[in-house]
Amino acid sequence: MALVRIEELKTELQSLGVRVLPPTGEGCRVREGGAGPAEGVTLVLGGTPASVPAFSDFVSASPFRLERIRDHWELFRGDERIHLPVTLPPVPPFYRKSTAEGVSYRKIALMHGVDCLASTVLQACSYWGTRSACRFCGVGLSWKAGRTELKKEPGLLAEVAKEAKKSGAKHVTLTAGSTKDRRLEWQLFREAARAISRAAGLPVHVQVMPPITGSQMEMLREDGVATIGIHLESFDPAVLKELAPCKASIPLEEYIRAWEEAVRVFGKNQVSSFLLMGLGETPESLLDGCERLASIGVYPYLVPFRPIPGTPLAHRKPVQPEFAMEIYREAAQILETHNLHWGAVRAGCVRCRGCSALPDFQDALPLQRGEQEDLEEFDLEVTEGGPLLDASYSIRHEVFVKEQGMFRQTDRDEMDALSVHILAVKGGECAGTVRITPLGNGEWLGSRLAARRPFRGRVGALLVKRAEEEVKKRGGRRFRAYIQSSKVEFFERCAWRSLKKIPDFHGRPHVLMLAAGPNWEEGPPTHYSGEMGADLERLQPFKGVGSTG
Repeated sequence: MALVRIEELKTELQSLGVRVLPPTGEGCRVREGGAGPAEGVTLVLGGTPASVPAFSDFVSASPFRLERIRDHWELFRGDERIHLPVTLPPVPPFYRKSTAEGVSYRKIALMHGVDCLASTVLQACSYWGTRSACRFCGVGLSWKAGRTELKKEPGLLAEVAKEAKKSGAKHVTLTAGSTKDRRLEWQLFREAARAISRAAGLPVHVQVMPPITGSQMEMLREDGVATIGIHLESFDPAVLKELAPCKASIPLEEYIRAWEEAVRVFGKNQVSSFLLMGLGETPESLLDGCERLASIGVYPYLVPFRPIPGTPLAHRKPVQPEFAMEIYREAAQILETHNLHWGAVRAGCVRCRGCSALPDFQDALPLQRGEQEDLEEFDLEVTEGGPLLDASYSIRHEVFVKEQGMFRQTDRDEMDALSVHILAVKGGECAGTVRITPLGNGEWLGSRLAARRPFRGRVGALLVKRAEEEVKKRGGRRFRAYIQSSKVEFFERCAWRSLKKIPDFHGRPHVLMLAAGPNWEEGPPTHYSGEMGADLERLQPFKGVGSTG
């Protein structure tokens, strides 16, 4: 089975849309208005969230369709089924609840992506409906249609956030229509963030327009705001003047001052700016903007323009996927150069990553670097025995016994019989392997990640991603591994996070790491006591648990 490049598939879907059968999208979460890329359906593609257009006119010509077949969903391009796990996040239970006054919780806040609770605290904009309005924005549509409240009171936001946390919300995004008095927006965000932080303890992201001072940002941080978005939309002055006159009226120097102050207050990686693709800007303008933002420490969140029904640009064609992929690839390298990564962002749109494939392109960089090895020809096989398992043992012996000397005679142990083994195979040759082991209560351990020298650095990310998919497929909630210190940076790029340093494991320093991101439960493993010996006690009768290499 050929490798599906999730980052490329996500880009195509976000440009071309998907036809959902049944067409109502029954049983799935949809958006039909609001601020930002507000039209579409949320898909989870092999573990990656994707907000995909589903209701605009252009979607009727899309080659993609999502079809419900018995108890699951299948994605097709024309008549070809795409071999990738596709799920639709269910409608969260808190949607069925209401306030004491009878206002539906879903009119207060909605779930975006997989684990982001989002709300527009003020569903009105001083510019909307005027010549100065952003022509791509639908902020007033959902209120006009009766799907939301005009203003969300802090107490109600806190009430909904507490319930949403039970439904899997892990962070909060707050936005608002712009007002000519920026202090009003700032005060609304302060009150909302303070209430949510106290009630639910969730990190909050807010989105503002300049002018805003460093002292105002410091007060936002004190009230529970963890990250901030200051969105320019385009570095092309002509595009901005035509399509977002209110933003074009603010000098670029004012944005730069705000970004620099925001990085000082919130830190590198915790500040972002939307850059829309497909409004007429040149690739040079987009990439120069990405470089300028990244050099400050701001994450340039590239988002494909999405025509929203009911807006002045409703019938404009979205960005072509080939154009978007070209920009994404170059921007991902810029992020790497400046050490910016979505996995380090605490809250907000970048952390959610549903509306952009840029985080996925960055995660795929190890694959892109290995394109000369033609990674698309690799097959990923899952086995629990047979000849493939013997090939896996051979690679492990080559790496862990002969090369690294971590084991004297063999790295095989009692865990092998109870593990699932995954292999990367090319042209009949086994190139790499990893094993995953169930620990009970939805927790899994990864270990013995190894690759032959000709493929090293090429297939590691493939195997990690496939291991994550298999763990999730088998009901896993947490996935951890003991990683050699020299490999920690690689796993961080795969969106894993460090939990605890282990000074001596098989004679070498290791780090206990967890698969992070929207698909995994956070916090220490249920059975992890904080000490290496106590944690490994859970693995008995297994002995000699090995490093992931």
